Amino acid sequence: MIREIKDLFRKKGSIIFYTEHRDYSTYLEGIIEELGVDNVSHITSDPNDATKDFYLDKLFPVFMALANCKVFVMTMTDLNLFHIRRSIHPVHYVYVFHSPVSTHMIYRFGAFDHYDSILCVGPHQVAEIRRQEELYGLRPKKLVEAGYNRLERLYEAYMKYDKEREEINVLVAPTWGPTNLLEVCGKSLLETLSKEDYKVTLRLHPETVKRKLFSDQGGITLETSVADMDSLVKADILITDWSGIGLKYAFGTERPVIFIDTPPKVRNPRYKELGIEPIESRLRTEIGVVVPPNDLGSIPGIVKDLTTEGRLSNLVKSGIRNLRGEYIFNFGKSAEVGADYIRELL
Repeated sequence: MIREIKDLFRKKGSIIFYTEHRDYSTYLEGIIEELGVDNVSHITSDPNDATKDFYLDKLFPVFMALANCKVFVMTMTDLNLFHIRRSIHPVHYVYVFHSPVSTHMIYRFGAFDHYDSILCVGPHQVAEIRRQEELYGLRPKKLVEAGYNRLERLYEAYMKYDKEREEINVLVAPTWGPTNLLEVCGKSLLETLSKEDYKVTLRLHPETVKRKLFSDQGGITLETSVADMDSLVKADILITDWSGIGLKYAFGTERPVIFIDTPPKVRNPRYKELGIEPIESRLRTEIGVVVPPNDLGSIPGIVKDLTTEGRLSNLVKSGIRNLRGEYIFNFGKSAEVGADYIRELL
């Protein structure tokens, strides 16, 4: 392994991609495919990631400190804030988002400060990062109007989907953390859904799975990997909380979302200093319906209204399509844009 790593660093113009979990590899695969295999290596800390070239766990912080390549691409935030540090060599670090959400509420303060370039999903992220740089006197980063390849792949899969069964498929996909819908009202929500003639799938966040913060749910299909898009494609409606999956699902399938109004997921208590409302808050009522945790009984009626073909559902679909055009860069060609930019760094 040591010899292989040394050979990796000797590659002229080498590019290293890193993912901490196999589910996050899906957010890089489009760019990697566009770049091809020459001078590209994929490092992971997940032994079950089939796309990896190298597996590094406890040695990863040392690897990072000594990395000697031209470009290092990651989906992991908080570079240089904790034990994962920038290399002693002049490496250019590129961040790729695994969610289209805003940058200043659900991420830690300073989460992106030590990257050189950021491939932004949409104009909201550009505005937020520039505001943070201005407000806190940070070094300006190169912000690339890239887009979101995972969203495009979801859209392509959905456009090919031909529903065969008449039953309503409901996907429940919470975020992780102490205020997610499973913690706040999960039992009541699943009981409410189980009384209806629905096919219900519970899709767990990777961090929930990693921390083993879940138990089997009787009568509910449990999904523990977000790499597969099948449940998103087949779901007639999504129920979530503050997870970024709400935006992914709506923009990828043009179908509505039910948001359970749990307390917001706030990992940066200073987010209000920017004076910008996070997109995951601002767009909730435009891509779906917000339901209080104490009003779960209203959900079956809402599901019926939003999944029945008619004026309401058509208006929702048209509105979501327009919002996608406003908030997502380069829809349909983001991987090409990202790969072209990385090539320019070599």
